Amino acid sequence: MKKILTTLMLAVLVLTLAACGSQDSATGTKEDKEEKIDPIEVKSALMDFQSEMVDVLQDSHKPFTEFEAIKAKMNDPETTAENMPTKEDAEALMEEAKSAGPKAAEDIRSMEIPVELAQYEEDLKAALEDAAASYEKRVEELTLEKKETESEADQLFANFEEKLGKIFEASDLLPPNIQKELE
Repeated sequence: MKKILTTLMLAVLVLTLAACGSQDSATGTKEDKEEKIDPIEVKSALMDFQSEMVDVLQDSHKPFTEFEAIKAKMNDPETTAENMPTKEDAEALMEEAKSAGPKAAEDIRSMEIPVELAQYEEDLKAALEDAAASYEKRVEELTLEKKETESEADQLFANFEEKLGKIFEASDLLPPNIQKELE
């Protein structure tokens, strides 16, 4: 009889402990889960996000780079007549850049922020908005004439890189140079 009573009491104790244990884990908050994200996972997610951003931007940025190169050649007094691009070629590249700008802005705005980066979501969205706005502004500023000063589009892109850099630095990573990766 003592054995049965002891076994019964032990079973009740185990069930009580099991019930209390599951009750504590069921009441965990969203903040508890966010705090438990491993810093290495955050770094990895940031690096993956940077790679995704570069992939998204490369195709859309290429027409701007090509247009700026031909424009620089046209405005360079040392360019010989035989190496001088035609105005029609420059205008065709300018039209390609004009159509690439809105697509770049749309692609940037549609990027999803990984769950591991939830703590930086607002900052990342602000940075991405600056990047998208820079492409929209870049389209507005397209011209065959030589620019003497930094454009508003360049400043918006620099703001994007600065905001992104702060996020990387907060995770003990070097800030990326997206502009360099696009060239």
